[in-house]
Amino acid sequence: MFNDSYIWGRLFIPLIMIFVLGLMVFFHRRQVFKYLYIVNIFLYLVAIITCFILENHPVGQPFPYPWMTVIPFVWAISIFLAFGLSFASVSAFVIEQAQRHIWARIIIGLVVLAIMIAIAIGIYYFIEIIRVIGYF
Repeated sequence: MFNDSYIWGRLFIPLIMIFVLGLMVFFHRRQVFKYLYIVNIFLYLVAIITCFILENHPVGQPFPYPWMTVIPFVWAISIFLAFGLSFASVSAFVIEQAQRHIWARIIIGLVVLAIMIAIAIGIYYFIEIIRVIGYF
């Protein structure tokens, strides 16, 4: 398992995010956002457990039970939903903290600046591609 080149995306990043989401649940334990964080933690746990099942299953062998044939789909759906909800969870946490703390406002400003720079670079490359194709 630890020789896997995708170990960061399948195990370590989900474990780090579970820890971060646990801290976010602690800070928002009296708000509705805690349910979003808890659902996200559950999705990461499902993704980790199904990843372990898939890693320990021999390649090419059929699953011992018919219900286990959906495990790859459960893993794929849970990991993609978890990554998407992580973005939403961290965004909600920072935006909520920005109402009271200056550090969150600075982070929001830096993210907006990075998005504007990325859009400008994307427009530049789009124009260059069009120019190379020959429409300009």
